[in-house]
Amino acid sequence: MNVLFRADASVEMGTGHVVRCLTLANQWVQQGAHVTFACRRLPGDMTRWIEEQGFGLLVWEDENPAAVPASVSEYLQQNAPEFLVVDHYQLDAQWERSLRDRVGKILIIDDLANRNHHCDVLLDQNYFAHPEDRYQGLLPSTTRCLLGPAYALLRPEFEAMRLDLLASGKRQRPTLKRIQVCFGGSDPTGETQTVLDALSSLQLANCQVDVIVGASNPAKASIQARCQHQPGWHFHCQTPHIARLMAEADLAIGAGGTTTWERLCLGLPAIVLAVADNQRQISQEVAEAGAQVYLGPSGTVTAEQIAQSVLSFARNPALLKPYAAQGMQLVDGCGINRVLAALKSYNE
Repeated sequence: MNVLFRADASVEMGTGHVVRCLTLANQWVQQGAHVTFACRRLPGDMTRWIEEQGFGLLVWEDENPAAVPASVSEYLQQNAPEFLVVDHYQLDAQWERSLRDRVGKILIIDDLANRNHHCDVLLDQNYFAHPEDRYQGLLPSTTRCLLGPAYALLRPEFEAMRLDLLASGKRQRPTLKRIQVCFGGSDPTGETQTVLDALSSLQLANCQVDVIVGASNPAKASIQARCQHQPGWHFHCQTPHIARLMAEADLAIGAGGTTTWERLCLGLPAIVLAVADNQRQISQEVAEAGAQVYLGPSGTVTAEQIAQSVLSFARNPALLKPYAAQGMQLVDGCGINRVLAALKSYNE
């Protein structure tokens, strides 16, 4: 089976999109698929990482995300992929229809529910109280929808780490001895520095801090220098050990993007800021479900507010326990298996 993924990443956007596509691609390969990625060349893109994982890669330079370069057209003609997977906010039904005759089936990965799609399967892994209402009128009547965090695209190590946590009972004995700070691949709004300001002001005794940044973070050098001068702070850049670091942490401070489902799977309570408009409703609804603390959109949240939220858990670590339990109830780590099973049955 040939599968073509269409996704972009840059300093401004898209890191989480490529990450979840890579997660799906890696598991699909385990079932015998041949995977190729089609991406525009952009500042801070993830094309090198895609190549390092052994996938085919078609790259081109064009400001228009809807462009279909000659390399992609040639690939479609020669390989006739059974699935085209599209994870891109700037592509819609018009673009999808233009490729309809050159692919077998189309899978759309979306979070926004703000435009029409022409697809066979739609995957939206986000938590909403009424997910079935979001795509009414936006899809063909024949589209199969995979909705909610039961379909969260998490790497297999999260399911394995979750089982270890359940066996050890770690989340049943809440403490605040390790905090994780992570705002995605590039952190374009600079929230990491604001959180470090908050933690510096608290000077929590005997508390370790893991600061995680992506390779495309423009402030990574200054963040690393800051960590080197702060006892107990540990700097991690583009680490492959996210699951282990989350399992070791007692509290996370981060963005409301795709890492939300990783934290919930591992029962890691989090203080969350929305760093993009599309994260606001999702972050609020997860908070209303009792699975995280949502402080609001970035730019409106101060270091003092973050410090006060951390301090509430430091004074009473038992408050962490219900967040951990609710998170693990919402996300069980088996989503990618459900997605692949659904795609296999659809393609038979």
